[in-house]
Parts: sequence; structure tokens; C-alpha cells
Amino acid sequence: MKSMNTTYKSIIRLFSLLLSLSVLFTSCDSLIPEDLDALGDDVMITTTEISPYLGRKTSYENIVNVSNTSTLPLNFKIVGPRTAAGQEAPELLEKYPVKVWTQSYTGEEKTLEEIESKRKIEYRPILDIQQKNGDIIFWNAGNSSFIKTLPDEGYLFDVEISNSGGRRYSRNLKLMPRKERDYEPSQYDDITGLAKSAFLRPNSLINIYGERTGFITYDVRVYIFQNDKITSPGNSLAISVLDSLGQTIDIQKFKDSNFKDLVHGFNHRFENGKVIYDVVYPMPLVSFPSRYTNSTGNMARLNLRYNRIGRGGFLLEALLSFDFAIYKEGHWEIQIRFNGESPKFENE
Repeated sequence: MKSMNTTYKSIIRLFSLLLSLSVLFTSCDSLIPEDLDALGDDVMITTTEISPYLGRKTSYENIVNVSNTSTLPLNFKIVGPRTAAGQEAPELLEKYPVKVWTQSYTGEEKTLEEIESKRKIEYRPILDIQQKNGDIIFWNAGNSSFIKTLPDEGYLFDVEISNSGGRRYSRNLKLMPRKERDYEPSQYDDITGLAKSAFLRPNSLINIYGERTGFITYDVRVYIFQNDKITSPGNSLAISVLDSLGQTIDIQKFKDSNFKDLVHGFNHRFENGKVIYDVVYPMPLVSFPSRYTNSTGNMARLNLRYNRIGRGGFLLEALLSFDFAIYKEGHWEIQIRFNGESPKFENE
């Protein structure tokens, strides 16, 4: 009987010991912290000063320095926007309607509706940041009536960078917006807003001879302006040419121009010597090379062409080329004026 009692007590002790160990390990497990992400000391925004133009969407990409010791993904957030004098600047984080691409623009779209179907309106702050990659976007909303522009010192803001391992800040980043310039190239100074010249120049003039002198014409002036007299809805772009007396030259005299694809516009028609298109602004819509742009895709390219027989019976292929961008919606006109000498279109 004594032997049985001893065995029973041994079993009880073993059971108690196992139970105690189980409780101990359970308690230890609860004290072990969860795995946390690493956040390196050198994670930061590398672009510390930006000066975008008002009225244009401007993106600052690949501006985050991420060390090998940081765990991805990181989260980015703009905090504390303020004027250079330290006053709060809620206007930078207030949300405004902007058009956001939901599908890629290709340059092959056949209608206005096809283009617009690839965009939608979203509400975004003027000063925005991509949450996962840290790209800063300055949206084409707001104007200089309530946004500070150069030469004002502008704004300061911080960027919070975080993951489950903690958070760090890139502090005192500078935002110094420039005044609106509705088109490029522009004769208006982006700080004072004052005109530095009365007109622009074409990019290229080839084999365009004067009607009176027979010499190559160089003094050609370009004007870009918004036609406020047109009140119909939508957006348009007109191309017109004037001679040395300010009289309209029929645009169709530039007979070798590809008027259908002169710009990425639609429903082209000839009215009062001009060619007019229904368009979507900005133009170009994105920085993307296409048949309508220069080689980098950041400017639309206008090519007016014609040919004629010159002296000696040689064929002269004439070209007037102008690269431009327009950022503001409305009814715009590009007017080309031949100063002092009108172009010659007739054969010798």
C-alpha cells in the first residue's frame, strides 16, 4: 500500500511540474515582443526645395533615400505645412478637384470622349505625396490670389516617414511656387509676372523667302493668346498666319501641312483663313513623345509646310516649326506674323 501511495505522489508531482512549466512558457511567450520593421537613421527626402509653377501638375519622383537596413514598404505623409514666417498654411492641404489618369495616354486616341474616358475627377490637396513611394505632387489647382509665390519665401513643410518600427521626419522642406504661366515658351517673367518681350519666335524657319525681296525671311513673330470673345463651352485651338500688313494669309497655303494631325485635336475646320481644332488641355496632355510632340514629349510641335519651285527650277520645301505647351483650359489661338516681309508661295 505504501508503494502505491509513493507512486501516486510521484505522478502528482510530475503533473504539477508539467503544469508549472506550461504556465511559465505561456507567460514567456506573452512577454516576447512581435517582430518590428527596421527604420534606418538615414531614411530621408533628398529633394529639399521645390519651385513648381501654379496651374501645372508637377511631379517630383525618386526623391527618397532608403537604406538597406529599412523594411519596406514605408509610409509617407505631409505634416505641418506653414508659411516661411511660421503661420499655418491650410490652403496647401485643402482638397481641390483635379483630373487623374486612370488609363495610359497613348497619343492614338481618336475622340475627345476617348481621352476623357481615361481620366476622372478626384479631390486632392495642392501639395500631395504618394503614400507608399514618397513622390511629391504639386497639382494644377489654386492660383496666386491665395497661394504665395516668388519672390515671397513661400512655405515650409515636413514629411513623416514611418513603418511599424517607428517614424522619422524630413523637416523644413521648402516650397516656393512660381506664378502662373499659362503657356510655354512665355515672354512673361515667372517671378514678377511682367512681360520681357512682346512676342515669341519659331523654332525653325527653312526655305521661306520674302515675296518682295526674294531673300530668306527671318523676322517672324509668334503670339499665343486666349480668345475671350468665344463663350461656347469646351476648349479649342486656332492656328492663324498674318502677312507683313497684318492681313490674314489663308492657312491652307501651307498646303503640305498635315492638318488632320497638326495637333492632337479633333473636328478640324477652316474658318476665316484659320484652322481650328477641338482640343483637351493641357497640351501636351502628358510628357510623352508622340506624333504631336517634340522628341522628349514635353512640348507640342506645330509644323507648317509648303513647297514651290525656286530659282533654277529647284524644288524648295518650306517649313515653319514651333514648339509650345498650353496649360490653361479655354479657347486659345497661336498667331504667326511675318514682320516686314510676307512669305512667297508662287513658283519662280
